[in-house]
Amino acid sequence: MRQKALADSAAVVANGGPSFAIVGDDDAARGAAYATSQTPGVKAVFTAAVVVVYQQPQGIGAALQQLRNMLATVLVVDNAEQPCPGLRETTHELQCSYLHGANVGGLAGAYNSALTWLKVHQPAAQQVVFLDEDSDPASLAAFLQDGHTRAALARSDTAAVSPAYRDRATGLRGRYMWLQRFKLGFNPREFSDLRDVAFLINSMSVWRLAAIAHIGAFNEGLAVDHVDTEFCLRARQQGLHLYVNGSFEFPHSIGERKRYKFFGMEVQAGGHTPQRRYMIGRNTAWLARRWLLREPAFAALCAARLVYEAVGISLAEPRAGAKLWALARGVASGLFVPIHIRRRCRERPP
Repeated sequence: MRQKALADSAAVVANGGPSFAIVGDDDAARGAAYATSQTPGVKAVFTAAVVVVYQQPQGIGAALQQLRNMLATVLVVDNAEQPCPGLRETTHELQCSYLHGANVGGLAGAYNSALTWLKVHQPAAQQVVFLDEDSDPASLAAFLQDGHTRAALARSDTAAVSPAYRDRATGLRGRYMWLQRFKLGFNPREFSDLRDVAFLINSMSVWRLAAIAHIGAFNEGLAVDHVDTEFCLRARQQGLHLYVNGSFEFPHSIGERKRYKFFGMEVQAGGHTPQRRYMIGRNTAWLARRWLLREPAFAALCAARLVYEAVGISLAEPRAGAKLWALARGVASGLFVPIHIRRRCRERPP
């Protein structure tokens, strides 16, 4: 029923009904000019972009320019402990906004700082799209203008919509899953319609800020790994839905993944460092423990994820011993050592 309702809404949009333009408004005149240039009856939706940068890559200027051409508000969060050389100057040259996050609270802290900044400096913003330093926004404009994307984001029970990601290293599309309390399953890697899914990665996902206000801040106790997983679980608890529009995709890098076959199935090893494997083990075990009673199927998935990590390390990665030991220490920490939950955004914008 939900998928049919979304399809009907998309048809209304495609046939000239209420639609949603890509509009920013850090410059009121530009925002007004864009909105009035649309057909009568069109509702302009203010979408801001947040780009989190930790290690400044080559070509970041070109990506920021693409975003600036389609959105009037682009906020760059420099999340390196020491500011990335030249990044502040590049953002200012491109008329983007800059914030030094200094890796306080990890990736979650960067998101929270950005959301606080938007609330203070761009209170009219209705949606935010999160991007990483290596995100390719080439498909973003078409994705935002697509009727199915707009129909989903128009619903009050939608939290976020995302294009599908394809791993740069392996060429495989991500496998998106559905989740019930006692049951879960996976969508095929390749699909071209709009799918209601359990989890999204934050990169290139478009979130309704009204939904984020209900969910709360990102958990800085997790820092990096599973920050988006935990946030999606809380969205689910609020009765909010997440969607992937399979008609669009973007290239994405998660670690240094390698393809391998396990009992005839083609799967991926993450390629992360031992330090990162410790955090993956800790956060995965902590989430399983914390959500066991509310989402037992998810807790089982966490256990399977840890086995998957261990198998991938053993079969396809160098330094297997160090990584397995780091993963095991992380699991022990997640099971027995409390993670301090930090969800509150800063009271004042940095």
